Amino acid sequence: MSFDRRQFLKHSATTIAGSVAFAGATGTAAASDVPTISTRDHFDDDADLVTGETATSYDTSGDVPGVDTGCTDDVTVFVHGWDKKSDSDDAEQAAHDKISHADSQLRANGYDGTVVGYTWDSDKGGGVDYGWYEAEDIAQQNGAKLAQFAVDFAYACPNARLRFASHSLGAQVVLSALRSLNGSWFTDNGHEVYSIHLLGAAQDNEAPTTEWMDTYDAITEVVTGAFNYHSHEDDTLQWIYNVVEFDQALGETGYESGNTPAPNYTEYDGTSQVGDDHSGYLDHLSDEVVYHMEHVGDYV
Repeated sequence: MSFDRRQFLKHSATTIAGSVAFAGATGTAAASDVPTISTRDHFDDDADLVTGETATSYDTSGDVPGVDTGCTDDVTVFVHGWDKKSDSDDAEQAAHDKISHADSQLRANGYDGTVVGYTWDSDKGGGVDYGWYEAEDIAQQNGAKLAQFAVDFAYACPNARLRFASHSLGAQVVLSALRSLNGSWFTDNGHEVYSIHLLGAAQDNEAPTTEWMDTYDAITEVVTGAFNYHSHEDDTLQWIYNVVEFDQALGETGYESGNTPAPNYTEYDGTSQVGDDHSGYLDHLSDEVVYHMEHVGDYV
């Protein structure tokens, strides 16, 4: 797949007076075979917003349902994970490849909705941690940007189903977005994210439990059904969380033993399928994800 960041067309969203909880910019992002939301180059290597971007601005590829085109019945926004490359263009290409792979795997296993990619500055920063902490900071800040898209989509397509799926550090973008949406125009007007699907989540394993009440409440109030897919043999997450975070990851252990998860939260132990293949969750578990998408009501 080829793309060119110069093809990004950026424009200010029309703010819907009295209705939208966030002041955002929407737009049109890099050409791709999958509709794409992008916040690439919105942040610098210190995880600070660059001039001209706001906390809720985003770009699109010009074909994102509800923003650029008409509504579709079911939309899944897929958020990629951390990708630290020596050449940022390689990281961006890898993100688009991951998005296309998510689209093909979900479709191959029966998903007939629209996959929309979400690509972000996962390759910023540097130092002894290879930019991990900057990437985490940027992931958290992207939550408000993804939330703005959810608001825009819900306003334009109030009867459509919106879902979030993520791999690795993308989970922090998704959960941050849920926290931004909770108690906003989105929930005040009865909207919901129909399901979330966290694959190999690079996120503290306390996050969906009462140890993190803001996230617990956000999952409970914003989402119909939440699904987490983990592998106890995921040594990439073991390295990041044991060595860098001094904690354990939701995508390795599932939620922390002894804690209480949100009532609409479901775990799937994919150890036997995924093993230590951190990059292969989509290859091994897309059939399970699609099954859960089709049977959300059975789990809540």
